[in-house]
Amino acid sequence: MAERLEDHLQCPSCLDVFKDPVMLPLCSHNFCRACLQQWKDKGERSCPLCKTECSSMDPLLNLALKNLCENFSQASFRLEHICSLHQEELKLFCLDHQELVCHICTNAEIHVGHKIRPLEEVVKGHHEDFQKGPQNAKERLRDYENCRENCNEQAEYIKVQRKKVEHKIRKDFEELHRFLDVEEEARLAAVKEEEKKKSQTITEKMVALGKQMAALSDVIKSTEEQPASGNVSFRENFKSAASRIQELPEKPQLLPGLLDEAKHVGNLKFKVWERMKETLDYSPIILDPNTGDGELSLSEDLSSLFWKNVQQQRLPEYPKRSWSQAVLGCALDWGRHVWDVEVGDNNKWEVGVGRGDPCLRDTMGGWFTGFWDGKYKRPDAAYGEWNPPVKVQRIRVEVDMDERSLSFSEPFTNTKLWSSPKPFYDWPDLCGNTKMYPYFSTADKNPLKIIPISPGVTTASNSRPF
Repeated sequence: MAERLEDHLQCPSCLDVFKDPVMLPLCSHNFCRACLQQWKDKGERSCPLCKTECSSMDPLLNLALKNLCENFSQASFRLEHICSLHQEELKLFCLDHQELVCHICTNAEIHVGHKIRPLEEVVKGHHEDFQKGPQNAKERLRDYENCRENCNEQAEYIKVQRKKVEHKIRKDFEELHRFLDVEEEARLAAVKEEEKKKSQTITEKMVALGKQMAALSDVIKSTEEQPASGNVSFRENFKSAASRIQELPEKPQLLPGLLDEAKHVGNLKFKVWERMKETLDYSPIILDPNTGDGELSLSEDLSSLFWKNVQQQRLPEYPKRSWSQAVLGCALDWGRHVWDVEVGDNNKWEVGVGRGDPCLRDTMGGWFTGFWDGKYKRPDAAYGEWNPPVKVQRIRVEVDMDERSLSFSEPFTNTKLWSSPKPFYDWPDLCGNTKMYPYFSTADKNPLKIIPISPGVTTASNSRPF
């Protein structure tokens, strides 16, 4: 009966129980006011069900139908809270089956031994849990807002980085262009100088040849005239003419006067590169500014750092920016790596190797030596347990990624500070984002500087440059 009644209380448009029902005057069909308004908004002037034209699309409320629908909804709501087996009100809740039960259900075999609680108690607990939900959602919303704000900060900072990088690139290429311009002019001048000298030599040679040719012509002419001069004259001049003929100059030699093209253009670009490398520095380690603390200042070429004690520009949060007063170098590839760090007059520094995933702070560890508050530290000792005879000016770090070994030394006196044991069980399993990184930290305005090395050049096919 309830189902047949519900069929008569359904709006033909939304197929739900009428809400605020209205009746069309001509055909007497009923619709929810909202449903009819949607039909009217489409420009329709007829009944949505029978298409009867209506002079007015503002029908009156069907109060009787509205009261009937409200009573039906209330009755249905009450039926939903009645046990279908025992027709008793559902006032209890079975925690094991997570369902509503009546007091008779608790004695049924299916619920024997189950945890039964009053519905009010369960609802109260759910209300408390439900209140936590919006609070958690608000916190998560704040996380999203912070993340979006960080994205905006990163977008703005990327523009700053682009300008800084462009400035450095242009500056370096201007220096390279100046070097190439000077080198080009020098080599063109050398060609012109050689041409001038060799052209002058050829000119002088041609003048000398002209004189010698004139002298030879005189000899030829005078010699040919001797037989016709008479016996007496011929006899008198014979000895002199014979001497001039016998003393003829040697056959002239061709000059090696052409330009030495091979010297000027042979391996030209390679030779220029060799000259160029004499003016360049190569840093074995490059600092990663995206891992640096905001109070650190890095040089333009990313090879030195110092503590500026003030954050001139707020840096956006970044997963790798996880070190306080420190910065990491770029991740180490396989092979052997050696770098020297000039500490000089810096009185608060740490130098070494970090390991782990920089995006996950808890995974990071490492080995370092340092000087802080007047005390030295070796990788295997605490501060104050190492007392070198002189103030350390430079630290050398050697990492062999293939051999899984690490060592620290003082290069000026060639003093070994620490070497990893063999086998080195603390060596991390390098996979995924877990890598090895050069590590630098300071809280002093005196810089830490990575010592550059001269780039090597080789023509051997099985050798590696640098």
